Amino acid sequence: MMSQLSVRSRLIILSGMLLCTLIFTNLFLTAKLENNSRAVATETELSEVIESATGARIAFGEMRYWLADLAVSLLTASERNAAAARTRMDGYLEQLAKQKPALVAKVRVERAAFEQSANDAVDKYTNDQRVLGNSLLAQARNHSVKVDEYLTGLVDELRGELTAERQRITGEVRAATKSTMIADLAILALGVLLTFAILRSIAIPLRELVATIDRLSAGDLSVSIPAASPNEIGAMAGALGLFRDSLRARDRFAAEAETQRKTIAAAIATISEGFVLYDSDDRIVLFNDQFRAIYPGLSDVIRRGMGFDELLESVISRKLVDLGSKSPEQWIAERKAQHQGSDDFVEYQYRERYVRISERSIQGGGSVAIYTDITELRRRNIELEQARDSAEIALRELQTAQDRLIQSEKLASLGQLTAGIAHEIKNPLNFVNNFSSLSTELIDELNDLLGSVAMDTAAIDTKVRAEMDELTQMLKRNLEKVVKHGKRADSIVKNMLLHSREGVGERRPADINAIVEESLNLAYHGARAEKSGFNITLERDLDPSAGIIDLYPQEITRALLNLISNGFYAANKRKEADNGGFKPSLTAITKNLGHMVEIRIRDNGTGIPADVREKMFNPFFTTKPAGEGTGLGLSLSHDIVVKQHGGKIEVDTESGKFTEFIITLPRAAAAKTQAGGLN
Repeated sequence: MMSQLSVRSRLIILSGMLLCTLIFTNLFLTAKLENNSRAVATETELSEVIESATGARIAFGEMRYWLADLAVSLLTASERNAAAARTRMDGYLEQLAKQKPALVAKVRVERAAFEQSANDAVDKYTNDQRVLGNSLLAQARNHSVKVDEYLTGLVDELRGELTAERQRITGEVRAATKSTMIADLAILALGVLLTFAILRSIAIPLRELVATIDRLSAGDLSVSIPAASPNEIGAMAGALGLFRDSLRARDRFAAEAETQRKTIAAAIATISEGFVLYDSDDRIVLFNDQFRAIYPGLSDVIRRGMGFDELLESVISRKLVDLGSKSPEQWIAERKAQHQGSDDFVEYQYRERYVRISERSIQGGGSVAIYTDITELRRRNIELEQARDSAEIALRELQTAQDRLIQSEKLASLGQLTAGIAHEIKNPLNFVNNFSSLSTELIDELNDLLGSVAMDTAAIDTKVRAEMDELTQMLKRNLEKVVKHGKRADSIVKNMLLHSREGVGERRPADINAIVEESLNLAYHGARAEKSGFNITLERDLDPSAGIIDLYPQEITRALLNLISNGFYAANKRKEADNGGFKPSLTAITKNLGHMVEIRIRDNGTGIPADVREKMFNPFFTTKPAGEGTGLGLSLSHDIVVKQHGGKIEVDTESGKFTEFIITLPRAAAAKTQAGGLN
């Protein structure tokens, strides 16, 4: 019959019976505990009565003591203390009157007689009637003895009752404990029997199901399933049968899937690129050997089920990727974002390899990644880029050479024209200068001759003599002006020839600091030789790292001499205008700019006005007085720096304070030109 009941019904029956026995036990224990509680309350009440009787005895003893002391000492304090003790005793007697009213009445009568006798004794002692006082005090003592006897008897009686009550309670507790133990044992035996019977009806079918499940877990799909029944265990048996059938179907499908997987794996193995299939949780489902070959540093950890995050962390921990300027966290975050976006490709450098990763999402979640080794392609692209850069550099150098060749041809034509003009002007100019000098000498001879004639004869009168002297002096001054301007024209022609002539020297590496130092010394000593009393402070700040550059040393020296000489001139002009309080100075600075070298020539002279700066590099333009400049120095320096060496020359100036020329030269020639410089 039990097997027809459900497991739930069996457990309900077991629980109900156990609950009923528990209720019965609780009711029994409650009744016993209630009896014990009443007994304990009675015991407690007797203890309180005993305490009150004891307190009354103590209070009466104190009252007796203070009344006796009052009879002897007649002190007010003793009277107060006796009254306080009597009050406490009254309190205890009030409590005792509830339990023992007759006894309390007797105590109060004897106490009143005691108090009366004691007070009368005090009065007799006060009246100095000691014999009567002693007699009354003896009567009071007799009454106090009776009070003690009443209270002592009450305490003893109550203690006897308390002891009897305790013995009764102890007996009842022992009996209740024994009864409870018997009932508990009976209930326990009944519960064990019921539990065993019900659990046995459940455990045996479950054991059969467990054995069946174990055999199914071991892969034995031929195991027989217990028959189904109306209860839960029968339902489990039916479910287990369905589970066995599903396992059989699963094995059949798994075999088919494995066959398909092997077919797909064989197809993927033939792919030349690395192939990885990720599921919707970004775990590796399938990969080929080419993927493992692309990452030889990860061949020992790459496996099915490996998460994408774990793969990235392994790449970082084994330092298989070039992070560039990114931190590991930044690179991982960027790679995750790219992976989640999919449908795109990225390229990374893994040690010596360059890998292109193409990723695409698939239907139902997950993604497919194709890893292509593009190292060779990248190397060829780099070679092509290098070849393209080299071709562009060669093209730029060729264009530069063409521009310089065209400029050289133009300058050559201009130089030939200038040289021809200069030669044509030179010949008549020489005749003018020569004959002007000769005419000056002839005038001097004429003056000497006229002087001697005047001394020998007085034929020439004074007026004629004066006119002749004036004419000869005027003619001499005119000839001197002709000579002066002829010399200036000769200087212009010489500079034109110098400007148009072919360059001298060869282009070679040279120490720029040595060239600047040499130019300073040449310009300084040349200026002192040309003008006595010339003096200027020279300051140098030469960068030792400026080093060697490729240039025409003689041409750069010519350009620097022109700039330094102009600086000397401007600084001394300011000194002359300042009436001696100004100290002229000139500073030469070099600085290493990597592929370029910078040279600065700075003077503290008169500066250059804004309107002059626009024309200062034009040929034949000068602001110096006639005879002091030809206007070709800065033009020549500009051509040497810019056209001959491919550099640049700039000027920074403030009128009345300073002028600074800034020359920037390339450290190496952009295109080697044939020695000849300016043509």
